[in-house]
Amino acid sequence: MHMKMPTFQYHNNLFIPKKDNMKVPISIDPKPCITLKGSRGYLHLSYIPRRDIKKLYFKLYLSFNSMHFPMRKEVICRGSDDVYSFCRALKGETVNTAVSFSYKGIRFSKGQYRCVAEAVSGDPEEMLFCLNFTIIHHPDFN
Repeated sequence: MHMKMPTFQYHNNLFIPKKDNMKVPISIDPKPCITLKGSRGYLHLSYIPRRDIKKLYFKLYLSFNSMHFPMRKEVICRGSDDVYSFCRALKGETVNTAVSFSYKGIRFSKGQYRCVAEAVSGDPEEMLFCLNFTIIHHPDFN
C-alpha cells in the first residue's frame, strides 16, 4: 500500500532592515526536502550580511490559528568557540555554508502555522533580517 506524504504550501516574505538593490539578499535551500514525518540533511545558506556577524541569535515566533506559542531564542554565534564557519563573517563578505539538521517526525494538526524568524546580531543588537512565512498543512494519514 502506497502511503501519501502530508502536503503543505508555504508563502514567505523576507524583510531586510536597510534598502538595497539586491534581488535575492538571502538564499535558504534544504537538501533533501524537509518532510513533516522527520528529516535529516543540510540547510544550504547563501547570504551577504549588512553588518559584521559577531554574536548571532534567532528569535523564533510560532502561532497556530489564533494561538501564539512562547518566543524561542536560539543562539547561533556566541562570539567565541563558535561551531559555524560563518560566525565572525564581516560586513559584505559572502556567506556560503551548509548546516546539518535532523529531527524525528512531529504530528502536526491540520491548519495554518505562521512563523517568524528574526536574525539579531552585534553590540548593540540590530536586526539582520526577518523571515516571515506561513505553512498551510493538510495531513493525509490514510
